[in-house]
Amino acid sequence: MLRELEVRDLGIIERVRLELPAGFIVLTGETGAGKSLLVQSLQLLAGERADADQVRGGRDRLLVEGCFGAPPDEVAQELLSQLGVNGGDELVLRREVSAAGRSRAWINDVTVTVGALQRLAPYLLAIHGQHEQRGLTDPSTHIALVDTAGGLTGECGRVGEAFASWQEVRQRLEAQRRSLATRRDRLDVIAFQAREIDEARLEAGEEERLREERAFLQHAERIGELVGLAQGALGGEGGAVALARAARSVRELQELGIGVGETAGDLEQARVLAEEAERVLLGLSDRVRPDPQRLEAIEGRLALLERLSRKYGGSLAAVLDHRAQLQAEREQLEGVEDDIVRLEEEQRILGDRYLELARALSVRRAAAAQGFSARVVEVLKGLGIPRARLRLALARRVSPEGPLEADGFRVEPAGDGIDVGEFELSTNPGEEVRSMARIASGGELSRIHLAMRTVLRDSLPRRGLLTLLFDEVDAGIGGNVADELGELLAGLGTRDQVLVVTHLPQVAGRASTHFVVRKESARGRTVTRVEGVAEEARVEELVRMLGGGAPTPAARQHARELLRMT
Repeated sequence: MLRELEVRDLGIIERVRLELPAGFIVLTGETGAGKSLLVQSLQLLAGERADADQVRGGRDRLLVEGCFGAPPDEVAQELLSQLGVNGGDELVLRREVSAAGRSRAWINDVTVTVGALQRLAPYLLAIHGQHEQRGLTDPSTHIALVDTAGGLTGECGRVGEAFASWQEVRQRLEAQRRSLATRRDRLDVIAFQAREIDEARLEAGEEERLREERAFLQHAERIGELVGLAQGALGGEGGAVALARAARSVRELQELGIGVGETAGDLEQARVLAEEAERVLLGLSDRVRPDPQRLEAIEGRLALLERLSRKYGGSLAAVLDHRAQLQAEREQLEGVEDDIVRLEEEQRILGDRYLELARALSVRRAAAAQGFSARVVEVLKGLGIPRARLRLALARRVSPEGPLEADGFRVEPAGDGIDVGEFELSTNPGEEVRSMARIASGGELSRIHLAMRTVLRDSLPRRGLLTLLFDEVDAGIGGNVADELGELLAGLGTRDQVLVVTHLPQVAGRASTHFVVRKESARGRTVTRVEGVAEEARVEELVRMLGGGAPTPAARQHARELLRMT
């Protein structure tokens, strides 16, 4: 239930703050006073699209904040937990829209996405306006209404899961069949590439070893000269022999008690390093032999490796990985026929399972449609359509190219089953039922929409106190029907918090709480004011709504009679 609502800088609203009780609440006022802006504020809290044009001129942002009682539903509590929101016994939803069109949202001061508001909104409020009424003219929405009223969402979910499983296998099967059609060409390509790589007899690290050997062969003469010079410098009296002699001399100095520090050890280490260098140089001198034929062979081998690398991935390691992938793909393609046979059987089993569930849903759906239609018709009797007949015309979703067969017809399956349905209506005795979307007038659609919403709310499990907002629900209604509409909304107000924007005094007179929306001038600008009215102030507002010029005693008496009906 909505406990408080604050709106700042939305259109001509500068600042409005309302404390809202439970029960049936009406908002009345002259056209253009700002009632629709209050509806927009709740739509923003429900996560609907924001527009920069909604920001009051001269301001940098608008703000809407609503304080709701926390919903007891486990699903809603789990959602809040996922969002990191500590619910407590109330939730404060806040939505901010900048003049640049940027939108931000919070729940209990935790930053959330607008999508999070959309997910949470159904557990807090339901907004019913002209858009939802026009939705009744779209037959694709009719089956979903019946499924909701009949409590079939669980069965619909199982049908959807079965459809998804069947569809996934079907897509894999189609992919394998496409693979089969192109398999021979692909196997030829695989064979060619594999043979090309295999014939190269690649070895990991081979390229680095060949490049090093090529460097020796390319610079063999200069390497030989440098090795010879180094060997000459290290050999004979000037090299390791001299270092060994110096080390012996320094050791004798130590034995005579002369302090030489670490010199003896350093000389010994230098001698060892010199001998090691001599061995390395000897090894290099053995390798340095000019060999033009070997160099030519290495150049050719490296050219082959570079060509394969460019062709299959950019490096020798990538070429070897590509070879492994070719092998895996060849094994997969060679098993396509067996895979197709297996997938065909799996598709048949899953298709049969889906059809079994879809047929069962169709039976339940037909029964739910009858019950739902009967309850809606009963409500319509009190709304000035006493002889209405309503039914959901159900049929199979038949298609000559349908992939499945049900009851002798090819059908096009979907996540919601194999049915198509449309409400058919007759409001006059003796007239055949016809498409509701085509024959219902605007006033009739308004009443049918309210009747359906009333039945749907009765059908839902108790999910805590909801806030139901009805905007323009009285379109095309007057006279005795307006009295019945007021009584119906008052009845809803005993179970939920009901907010109604109305122009009908018969509806306003039934409310337990009455707010008047007025447009005034302040500091040279137009602003919206909202105030609660009671007693004589409420009588005067009902007199205004009754019309007829200047207030008269008769008009005031009529208004008081409307209030006594509450």
